[in-house]
Amino acid sequence: MDLRKSETRRRRRVRPFFAASATIAVATVLLAGCDSSTGSSAPGGGSGNADVAAAKAVVAKYTGKPSPFPVTVPLKHAVPADAKFVYLQASDPIGALLGSLLEPAVRAAGGQFVAIPAGQTASSVQAAASSALAMKPAVVLLPAFIPSQFGSKLKALREAGAQIVGAGMIGAKQYGIQFCDGCEEMNALDGRVMADWVVATKGANANAVFYTVPQLSFTPTMWAAFKEEMAKLCPGCTARNVPIDVSTFGTTAPRTIVNDLQAHAGSNVAVFSTMDMAQGLPGAMSAAGLDVSTIGGAPTPENLQDIKAGKLTAGVAIDLPTYAWTMVDAGARLMQGQEPEAGEIYSPIQILERNDITFDPSRGFSGYPDYVQRFTALWHP
Repeated sequence: MDLRKSETRRRRRVRPFFAASATIAVATVLLAGCDSSTGSSAPGGGSGNADVAAAKAVVAKYTGKPSPFPVTVPLKHAVPADAKFVYLQASDPIGALLGSLLEPAVRAAGGQFVAIPAGQTASSVQAAASSALAMKPAVVLLPAFIPSQFGSKLKALREAGAQIVGAGMIGAKQYGIQFCDGCEEMNALDGRVMADWVVATKGANANAVFYTVPQLSFTPTMWAAFKEEMAKLCPGCTARNVPIDVSTFGTTAPRTIVNDLQAHAGSNVAVFSTMDMAQGLPGAMSAAGLDVSTIGGAPTPENLQDIKAGKLTAGVAIDLPTYAWTMVDAGARLMQGQEPEAGEIYSPIQILERNDITFDPSRGFSGYPDYVQRFTALWHP
């Protein structure tokens, strides 16, 4: 996630939930050579003071309950029965998963759902957009593609009257995407919350490594927010950045991370921009005799199982079902001249540690299990 996160699922692989939780997903390029660190917010590490009280205050807001439900205002009008919501579906597991959540949402709103296979390349994405244009859609729903892949197609869709809603993108507005769920603001929030957790947990002794993904455009935003928050709360703490190639998730990523931690023995917290990369990591760390705290964005069901078992420490989970239904809500509002609510750019998140996982982790995280009833009441007041 989610879908929170997003692009991270688009450009690769295999696996359940937004696991996406986040992050949300995008196609992939390769190459990683990642045991060098780039950039640190401070050279220190344990020297000086940390504003632990401020960090704990933020952590408390996202602990024990999800952040607020993003929608509270009813639609002005019902969605017309002939309104087409066209989803350009990426050819990866998260694309299919997001589609499976969007379809019942559109039907619940009263519109027609159409999914068009869009592949992952610029040519396939533009071909899918051309097919959508011919359908005269009321709303076009986009997963975390790179906006520039569409060429002039998004402009053509807008000129034809379509409302365009995206997910997990960076720079969406400049390409004519009117609403973006889980984008810059959400990614920056995730980065700040993880920094708060690090300082709340480690205090002035925090020595963090933040793993980004070069192919996932949202991860630099998270890193920048993380680094800034760390510098504000603990100027003497170390925060360094290490890139992990998306193509190594589920294969060599755990070994790369372990090698990095062994080469930087002072690191006591590993932070993952998307927790996908931590799949398989507990076994690798155990074999290497490493004892490092961990936190990451959008934990997958496997990550949640590891957290529940005490093999990973924490995750900032995103409510993927609510994330997907919010996209439909935003599209419905735009098509009738009603602005999406300000809170809709922030999907519900919650910090989950071992004792917080009282649900079945294999089913992923849902902060609001009654999301169907909540949205339906707003769409058909």
